[in-house]
Amino acid sequence: MSDSVMLSVIVPVYNVDREYLKECFDSILDQTYTDFELIIINDGAEDDLSSYIDTFNYREAKVSIIRQENMGVAIARNTGLEVSTGRYVTFIDSDDTIEPGCFAGIIEYAENNSLDVLMFGINKVYNDHIVEFSPYLCDIPRFTKEQAEEVQFKCMVGTLPFYESPPASADAAGSACAKLYRNDFLHKWKLNYKPGLKRAEDMEFNLRVFDKAETIGYLYRFYYNYRQLDTSATFVYRPRGIEVFTASLDAIRQHLESSQKSDLYMQVYYMRCMFFFLESMDMDYLNPQNRKPFGVRIRELAEQAGKEPYISAFNRLRGDYLTFARKIPLFLIKHGMFYTLALFYGVYRKTMGK
Repeated sequence: MSDSVMLSVIVPVYNVDREYLKECFDSILDQTYTDFELIIINDGAEDDLSSYIDTFNYREAKVSIIRQENMGVAIARNTGLEVSTGRYVTFIDSDDTIEPGCFAGIIEYAENNSLDVLMFGINKVYNDHIVEFSPYLCDIPRFTKEQAEEVQFKCMVGTLPFYESPPASADAAGSACAKLYRNDFLHKWKLNYKPGLKRAEDMEFNLRVFDKAETIGYLYRFYYNYRQLDTSATFVYRPRGIEVFTASLDAIRQHLESSQKSDLYMQVYYMRCMFFFLESMDMDYLNPQNRKPFGVRIRELAEQAGKEPYISAFNRLRGDYLTFARKIPLFLIKHGMFYTLALFYGVYRKTMGK
């Protein structure tokens, strides 16, 4: 294609603080590497923000702005993938930024190592400090077969005792951000986002990506700045929010079963089911915005524990893959002690700062 570029940068925009969006765009436009296209998906942003996007000074960059009704980040990223012309694709969230030298560094590394997928480090940016976040602790030009399998475990859970050793760290690998994908690889395997998923859509997407990728690498550079906001969709209270988690778990299980993964993968999947159950308990059932009486919320939580995929996960999850602190919730769930579970998890979250 005569108009093709080396890199397609896809930025979905819904409703985001205008100053954050400016910082995002500027960090892209300030890159010394210029062989890229910026694809902005206006995913139903309000009129004032849409006008800001349309009139922003993009300098000499090649920019495409696509408007669509609000359909969520998964569909927005699919829209970007459909029109992208780059040899490589990367995703940047509209309230995040990238470091100077990011594009030059990741393109050079991916080209030198002929990678289908390249991962790199993240700075988690809080109001008063920054924390480096990395699934590996050194450069890895090409993953071994064992490392390629391990990254799928990391994608699903994040921390498991059997791989908390160098060069792996305790950080997860499921996000679509801080990754570079070779575009023809994605198209070859028809790898895009599954419509309808509103939670863990990155995890489900990357599980399929890692499963098909022949060459995966890691660059130990903290190029991506991930802004930590309580207004993020990750923290939003949703009535019946557990249904969002359940839809993602169903999609993940379909992939594991269709690709005939081993029981070890299923154990990791059951662990993810438990984590999602606990996360939904924390975000939805124990959320102060949930105005139902506490006893009603606990009864509803117990009812969900008796439904799929959670009941199978709790029955089949083996404790030998869990740390002691994670065996406790499993014990309480299996014995129907949901009041105690809510108390324990509240204390655990405060103690761990999560």
